[in-house]
Amino acid sequence: MSLKEGLEQLLSVQEVDLQLKSLEEAKSKYPEEISRRQADIARAESSLKLLTDRQEDLERKRRHLERDLDASREQLKKLEARFSEVKTNKEYDALQLEVEACKGKMSEHEGQILEIIESSESISEQVALEKQDYEELRQEQQGRVDELQAKLDALQGEVDGVQARRKAAIQGIDILLLRSYENAKGGRGLTVAPVRKGSCGACYRQLPAQMKTIVRRSKEVMICESCGAIMAWDVESS
Repeated sequence: MSLKEGLEQLLSVQEVDLQLKSLEEAKSKYPEEISRRQADIARAESSLKLLTDRQEDLERKRRHLERDLDASREQLKKLEARFSEVKTNKEYDALQLEVEACKGKMSEHEGQILEIIESSESISEQVALEKQDYEELRQEQQGRVDELQAKLDALQGEVDGVQARRKAAIQGIDILLLRSYENAKGGRGLTVAPVRKGSCGACYRQLPAQMKTIVRRSKEVMICESCGAIMAWDVESS
């Protein structure tokens, strides 16, 4: 393959690469939005979990207090039964102090249980509202995530197809010429710039007469001094 043919083929490769770049740029927009929407779901789920954990913690404390209260009631029965066995005022006074202490403990437990019940009822209402809000948000955000993921998957399919076309497009190109193409950086996203009417097709810089002649003959790779693009003579050049 001559250098001229190689440069012409590079122009075709470049068309594929520009399409590939456009697809990759489109692909890059979706993951960020997907992550943001998934984070919204996770935050809502975390907030709901904090409430449900608090509710469960209150229920555990209530059950513990109720067990203690039942134990105190049993203790009170035993203490009160002992009054029939008391023989002295000293024993009576000591037993009465135990009874009062037991009743005080029971009263304290009953107060704590009542507070927990009130708090639990309030949290239950919040949990119900949070669950409804969470489910609405999850459905909305997950629906959008699924939609974006479908688009991303479709784009990836296109990318795979274009990459396959690129492999076919570079077949037969001289390895050094292909390496020059891979390393070149031109203006307006063009790595290979067609020279038309004496100007670089990437930056529009007018080429000196001698350089135009060299590019037209396509005997060596010429790089635009202005933008760095590889220059290829175009059939429309004059």
